[in-house]
Amino acid sequence: MKDTVKIVLADDNDIVRQMISDTLSEDKSFCVAGEAADGESAVELIKKERPDIVLLDLVMPKLDGMGVMDRIKNSPDLKGYSPEYIILSAAGREDIISEALNSGASYFMMKPFDGEALIRRIKYIMAGDAAANAGTTVLKEKASDDVRSVERAITELLRNIGVPIKMVGYKYLRDAIEITVKSQDDDISITKTIYPEVAQIHDTSPGNVERNIRYVIEATWQRRSEKNEDIFSGQAKRPTNTEFILTCAEHIKLEFNL
Repeated sequence: MKDTVKIVLADDNDIVRQMISDTLSEDKSFCVAGEAADGESAVELIKKERPDIVLLDLVMPKLDGMGVMDRIKNSPDLKGYSPEYIILSAAGREDIISEALNSGASYFMMKPFDGEALIRRIKYIMAGDAAANAGTTVLKEKASDDVRSVERAITELLRNIGVPIKMVGYKYLRDAIEITVKSQDDDISITKTIYPEVAQIHDTSPGNVERNIRYVIEATWQRRSEKNEDIFSGQAKRPTNTEFILTCAEHIKLEFNL
C-alpha cells in the first residue's frame, strides 16, 4: 500500500463528512485532500486532486454519484486515471447497488457504517492496487478504453450466476473470490486462509463467513434452472463453498491472464 493514501469525500451532509473526516484522521496513512457537498464540486475536486480513493454518496445536489463516476470516466483530460470509488449510501436497493458497482464503484457500504470497517476496506483496496503495481495482478484491456478491474469482473460474474446481492453471504463470497484471485499461493486454503481474511475485513468470525457463504450458494442454486448459461451450466448438484470460490477465481484468472 502507498505510504499516503489521498482521499476525497463527496457527500451533501455536513455531519457525515465531518464524521468520516474525523475517522480517517485517526490513521496517519490517510490524507483527506478535500471535501465536496455536491456532484459538480466533486468532479472538479477529483480532477484537481486526482485522489486514490473517492468516498462518494449517490444522492447529491447538481449531479448524483453515478454522474460523478461517468463524468470522470469520460473526461478527456483524465485519460488513464481512474480512482477507486467506495459508495456510502442509505439507498440499499439491489438495482441501485448493482448499477453503482457496474458504473465503476469498487465497494458499496450502507449508511450508517462502522468507521473501522471503512478504514479496513480502504486499506484492502489499496493493498490490491499495490499488488497490481508489483506485477502480481495484471489487468488487460477488454473491448474498450475502460480497463475493468478484477473486482468489477467478479461482481459481473456473480450477477450472471444469479447470486442474490441482498444476502449477507454475498459480500463475504465476493471478497473470498477476490482474495483467492489475488493470492500467489496456488494451494491456498479456503478454510485456513480465506475465511479468516474475510472475517477480519468484516469484523466477524471465520465460522460466520463460512456459514453465510454456504447459505448464499444454497439460495443461488434454489433459484437456478437448466436454462442458466454461466460457468456452472450443466451442473445440477450444488457446489461446496470451496468448489464455488475456486471455480469463480479460476474463471477470473483466465479472463485476465493472471
